Amino acid sequence: MERRDFLKSASAAAALLAAQGYLPLLAAPDKKRKRRRVKDIGGSPNCYTEPCAIEPISGYIPKFEPVKMGAMNEAFTATYTLISHNGAGKVSRNAAKGSLTVRFADKKCNTTESRTNKPATLVTSLIQCKGPFNMASDWTLQSFVRGEKNLSFTEKGSWDGEVMKVWSRFWKQERATGNPLIARWALLPLLAAGKIKAKPLKFDMLDDSTIRANQTLAYAGVIDVPVKGGKVKLDSYLQTGESIVPTHYLADSDGRVQLITMGTVNWALTELEEA
Repeated sequence: MERRDFLKSASAAAALLAAQGYLPLLAAPDKKRKRRRVKDIGGSPNCYTEPCAIEPISGYIPKFEPVKMGAMNEAFTATYTLISHNGAGKVSRNAAKGSLTVRFADKKCNTTESRTNKPATLVTSLIQCKGPFNMASDWTLQSFVRGEKNLSFTEKGSWDGEVMKVWSRFWKQERATGNPLIARWALLPLLAAGKIKAKPLKFDMLDDSTIRANQTLAYAGVIDVPVKGGKVKLDSYLQTGESIVPTHYLADSDGRVQLITMGTVNWALTELEEA
């Protein structure tokens, strides 16, 4: 059979099979076939939660009690619980998997993050900030694996307003920046002070000695959050940019950042002390 005749025959055969419903991509509709129910794949009639700012922690927030004392706009120590997202049913499946402490005073941002994964890890950082928007100038980051003395490392960094430099014992790298360089957790006092509510913030984010370029943090309005004891109104801020997932910061009327949602990793404020 010549190639042209073969192609014609193959096309005709495919059309016949499709009409009879034997080709899955072009199958004829089967009125007797039942649609697969959402619950058969571990879901629910509505496995998503609105607004999207709270969707990753919809299984956790009914037990969440917002912190009602303290402030974040000057010197403070804030403790957050890491709330993991482990899938979604009618609500998300959440679990506490670690903690974060942020201490901010005298333009220094000191963080301690502990994760209870196996093996458990601990990351600490000390960032010297400058200017009205807490831009990073110098920092040190240390990472440890609990119980393993040889599994640790230290990185140091600096930013002169144009170039970010990061180095360790064995390597060094540089990267030019196009925006103010601000560490992730140094954003908290900016949110608390209301500096971003009127005008979006454009910046490059320092994230564990890694740069996330071209970030925008903007006010997204007020949302109702169904926490323990009823609903509360929280101001929602949305961060988008290169190399990150959309991140929501939810702050109360006094500027306390109560919840931070990032998808698989989320943070819930559990304690706040003014220094």
